[in-house]
Amino acid sequence: MRADYTTPVYYHSKTFSVSIDWDYWKNKDPVFPEDALIWFSDGSRANWRTGSGIFGLRPKRSLSFPLGIFATVFQTEIYVILQCACKNIRRAYKNKWILIFSDSQAALQALSGPKVTSGTACRMPGCYLCVGYTE
Repeated sequence: MRADYTTPVYYHSKTFSVSIDWDYWKNKDPVFPEDALIWFSDGSRANWRTGSGIFGLRPKRSLSFPLGIFATVFQTEIYVILQCACKNIRRAYKNKWILIFSDSQAALQALSGPKVTSGTACRMPGCYLCVGYTE
């Protein structure tokens, strides 16, 4: 992957929300909606290689994405969140909450604002606009 900065793109209406709530996780047994799709995402760099992966608690499924030697950890985090969203959208779930948990505060903040300067996020605009509750 090349440099991630791109000319700013503005998304004024979104069908998803980003929540960074430390107090929520202090509860040792968080409660999620019974019919929610629950995913955990992570991106990493080790030994000059990068990659990312998702693990589904509901549905029970996992996927990994090798991203070569040039991606930054930030790019891997953004990429995996958007891939997870796209995979769920393509499955055309109806009336489901799609919860994607990430340990990357930087990626979550980058996706939460109306101004997107991440080329990785801009290359997947359909997923960016469709993350969230589907009807």
